[in-house]
Amino acid sequence: MQPSPNAALPFPLESYDRHQVEISLLMSHFLVGYLRDLYRHFDGDLALVIVLGEIAHHNMAAHFTVEKGVDREVMDRMDQDEALRSRLQACNAHSLAAATGLPRETIRRKIAHLEKLGWVERAERREVRITPAVARHFQPDFNVHLLSNLLKTADRIQGLLTT
Repeated sequence: MQPSPNAALPFPLESYDRHQVEISLLMSHFLVGYLRDLYRHFDGDLALVIVLGEIAHHNMAAHFTVEKGVDREVMDRMDQDEALRSRLQACNAHSLAAATGLPRETIRRKIAHLEKLGWVERAERREVRITPAVARHFQPDFNVHLLSNLLKTADRIQGLLTT
């Protein structure tokens, strides 16, 4: 799908047109590898990935925006400060079903699984929020591997777009 000719692109469209096959293959290679890693890491349950991601995004929305970045002070204290964690924007099965398109009963089963893993906890009114265990689990290795692959792929694509 070609972007609208009026859309502001961060790269020359002519360069993309010249290298679109290579760029598509590089993006596909990255994305398929990422999905394979997620599949292995979550024992084949990609719906669990989606639910955990939506919970985390919803919870952190007040402390992170693409435009402003992360509230570093809050993030640094989140692990040790229960009162701060309790102020995360909790979400429920209904809002998660609406956000993901997954059935509410599937959402409830995934939440129960995430609770057993210690990655989410119950808040008031049947709501859930992530726990510090999520960051401890993913930040050391998984995210480093993901970031490394993402940056390598982006560098290769950027190189193509500048030729």
